[in-house]
Amino acid sequence: MKRVLILSLILLVASVLLADSVAILSASKGKVDLERARKQVKFKKGELLQNKDVLRTGSESFAAYKFIDASSMIKLFSNSVVTINASKSGTQLSKKVNVNKGNVLTQVKKGTGAFTVQTPTTVASVKGTEFMTRVDDDGFSTFIVTDGEVELRILDTDEVKNVSKGNTAVIDPDGEVELRQSSAQDISEIEQAELEANQSSETNTILIRVLDKNGNIKHIEVTY
Repeated sequence: MKRVLILSLILLVASVLLADSVAILSASKGKVDLERARKQVKFKKGELLQNKDVLRTGSESFAAYKFIDASSMIKLFSNSVVTINASKSGTQLSKKVNVNKGNVLTQVKKGTGAFTVQTPTTVASVKGTEFMTRVDDDGFSTFIVTDGEVELRILDTDEVKNVSKGNTAVIDPDGEVELRQSSAQDISEIEQAELEANQSSETNTILIRVLDKNGNIKHIEVTY
C-alpha cells in the first residue's frame, strides 16, 4: 500500500511538471515505435507519453504503459497499434485507448475516473476490470473479460451489451454481436503469463524524465 501511495505521489508531481504528459512507458521489448504528431520519436523505458501519441509493436514485440494517475496498465502484444488519449475531468483523468489493430490487455483500478477502450466497431466502458481487446485484419473486434464487467456500445447500431468475467464478445464489421463463454483458446500463453504477472508481488523500477523550472532534464526513479 505504501509503495502505491509513493508511486501515485511521484506520478502526480511528474504530471504537474510536464502538463502535456498523460502516461508513462513502463516496458518495451523488441521493435516498438512511438509516433508523436506524425513523427517518430526516440524513447527509453520511463518515457513520458502525450495525448494522441501512437504506439506500435512489431513481430515478437511488447510494450506497456501506465496513465499518470496510476489508475491502469495497458499492455500491447505483437503487431498492435494503439493511440493514447486522456484529458482532465475535474480532479480525475478521463482516459481512452484506441485499439486500431492487434491484441491489448487492459487492467483498470476501480474509482479512478472514466476509462474507455475503442475499436473500429465498439466502445468499451470500464469501472475497474481486466480484459483483452483484439482487432484483426478482417475488422472483427473481440473482448475477453477476465475480471469485472465491461459495457460495450456498438457504434453502428448504438446497441449496448454488458460482458462479465469469464465471457467473450465478438463484434463483426457490420456490428453484429456474438456473446459466449470464454475458452482456454481465447488467450495465448504469452497473454496468460502477463495476466499472472499482474497478480505477483514482483517489484518494478522505472525512470521518469522531467524538466525542472530551469529547463534541465532530470530523472526520478520509481520502484513499485
